[in-house]
Amino acid sequence: MTRPVIATPRRLPEALSGMFRMKFDVREPDAPVADPAAFAELAGDAQAVIATAFDDMDAAFFERLPAGVKLIASIGVGVDHIDLAAAKARNVAVSNTPEVTTPCLADTTMGLIIAACRRFREGLDIARTGEGRGMLTPESWGQRVTGRTLGVVGMGNVGREVAKRARAFDMNIIYTTPRPSADIDKTFNARAISLDELLREADVITLHCPLKEETHRLIDAKAIAKMKPGAVIINISRGPVIDETALIVALKENRIFAAGLDVYDTEPGPIREALRALPNVYCLPHIASATTESRSAMAVRVLANLDAFFDTGAPLDRVV
Repeated sequence: MTRPVIATPRRLPEALSGMFRMKFDVREPDAPVADPAAFAELAGDAQAVIATAFDDMDAAFFERLPAGVKLIASIGVGVDHIDLAAAKARNVAVSNTPEVTTPCLADTTMGLIIAACRRFREGLDIARTGEGRGMLTPESWGQRVTGRTLGVVGMGNVGREVAKRARAFDMNIIYTTPRPSADIDKTFNARAISLDELLREADVITLHCPLKEETHRLIDAKAIAKMKPGAVIINISRGPVIDETALIVALKENRIFAAGLDVYDTEPGPIREALRALPNVYCLPHIASATTESRSAMAVRVLANLDAFFDTGAPLDRVV
């Protein structure tokens, strides 16, 4: 029996690739392929394509895509790297891997909140010098996390998991979301308010919204100007949700206290030097889901989507 053929624009980790090769013929390049024509040649007779968040699949990609490809199976929750309208026009289904990374994303968010509020970066730098009793003056002190007001922008799966963890710190939860509910309010003792109110009231603001036209540069200079002078902002959603230029200015001028980031406007390129050089910025290299548990679950979910597609013609987690 002929095995289904799948292709990917970049070489996958061996454990993941090996899992796919048990069931499928896999077309992988030695180095990432960004050119649509070159990828079309690689994909050849494939029926499905596996994508990561670092593989931009725009209209030009779909124009060149071999006619036999009818599924883009994306690894991760966000699909903003895929032109969904172009996929739909070509009758190509798109799937993602929702929910499986939620606990690790929420853990990372809380880690960034604590690190940013307590100024762990500066403390670690001092400790590396051998000094055992640094940060003794008031201007070097951090902020307490317990009892502060947490503003959650986007109360989906991850936002709710963050709220659950924040309650253990006795944080007051306010949130903004397209679909507020009495259940959310009761479960987390939370209060749904407008974004403007949240920006003004929250001590810590954490972003958990998808990247769409209406969320692009959601946190810009005007939004930052509404925040408390001691506010901390956390972003593990998508880089372009924040105007990084405005954020850098605000942090340099100490108009807000700190930022904790795992995603960047410049991805897949390097983090802006002006951003990572600031002592009150806590930068992670997009590792919120980089745990053995999350990556294994993502691989299993992608495989389930591929199996469902080849068995029934539709993936389990269909986006379009």
